[in-house]
Amino acid sequence: MSFLDLYSNLKEHFNTVDPIIDINGHDVRVTNHPFISDTSRAFPEGDEYSELNPLVKALMKYYLSQNEFSDRYLMKRLNTPDSTVEENNSFTFSMMSDEKAANSDTAILLLHGLNERGWEKYLPWAHRLVKLTGQPVILFPHAFHMHRAPKCWSDFRLMKEISNERKVLLPAVEMSSPINVAISSRLQFVPQRFVYSGLQTIYDITKLAQMAQEGEIAGLKPGTKLNIFGYSIGAFIAQIVMMSNPLGLFNSSKCVLFCGGTTLDRMEPTNKYILDSEAAGALKDFYVHRLEQNLATDDRLRALFSPDAGETFLFKSMLSHDAGLIARKRHLAKIRDRICGIALDKDLVMPPWAIGEALASDHPREISFDTVDLDYDYTHENPFPILTKIRDKVDDGFSAVFSKAASFFNGAE
Repeated sequence: MSFLDLYSNLKEHFNTVDPIIDINGHDVRVTNHPFISDTSRAFPEGDEYSELNPLVKALMKYYLSQNEFSDRYLMKRLNTPDSTVEENNSFTFSMMSDEKAANSDTAILLLHGLNERGWEKYLPWAHRLVKLTGQPVILFPHAFHMHRAPKCWSDFRLMKEISNERKVLLPAVEMSSPINVAISSRLQFVPQRFVYSGLQTIYDITKLAQMAQEGEIAGLKPGTKLNIFGYSIGAFIAQIVMMSNPLGLFNSSKCVLFCGGTTLDRMEPTNKYILDSEAAGALKDFYVHRLEQNLATDDRLRALFSPDAGETFLFKSMLSHDAGLIARKRHLAKIRDRICGIALDKDLVMPPWAIGEALASDHPREISFDTVDLDYDYTHENPFPILTKIRDKVDDGFSAVFSKAASFFNGAE
């Protein structure tokens, strides 16, 4: 079956609500499982607006008083802390499996890209990994992504209104769109959310790995270990998890980084599907150019970046290539045989050269890293286009990437 047909058939049947979904013709079953996030670790006391300069906060409130859509659907008068967003704290994750995978003692955790709102694009990826590796694949949403985000953030009409308001406020903004305006507005005004959401996702993954080991996930055998397939910003998260190895839960895990693995300063996320130019600039200014200054004045953020916390220490090492180089090299050397990278030659968001340099370790034996060029027009956010006229070429490209990933998970050299 072609990639296009596989995509269409899986999309037709998939949802994140039904407990069990048998997908006829593909010999796979999707199950949805409840999950409760522990917000106490990712969100320090107070709220994300408490450290704002009083003048900036006053100006934001004035702006919101004049811009109904931005206020009602995003900022809520600055009175609703992120830690109280119910969709983000209580949700479901999905697992795809088949008869063979149900007997595996490992499973693959698939981590998605930045600003994703639906799993459709990833369903063929999960299906191929299940069939090629014989492992179940867990589709786990990052904090404030997919169905962990308020539904209104995916409402094109409402977000178009907010994008229009944003363009009036910021006439020089580039690539603002209804698709990226929610995350762009939230990150520009409170860049700390990048860390808060990232850490919440990492802590959730740690809990998920514990649940898998303790036999608390239906369909997984007790003692199941998680491998990771991380794409885009999901690769960023995957690296931090692998290097920090929380609670020793990833001692033997393997990890494939696809279209990701570079540090924040070398990403180019300005894209109508990811971030607009103002948000991308604010992130880099906050974390790359002025991080130490910001840590000195932001009590909540400084509390998270404790020297004793391995996850936050290694999160920090992934913000700037040069500043985090020594720490990354040392930790990557320990996992050099259990991590590999696959980049796309024409990827403008996560440049292959930057990924390759970020995967350098302090060991003579280099981490496996391949750059693949697909024989059709593609982008970072859409590596396998759903286009009939190039379906055969997309089939070849899809097979090339996922055969490499599966070979690594299966232990092939």
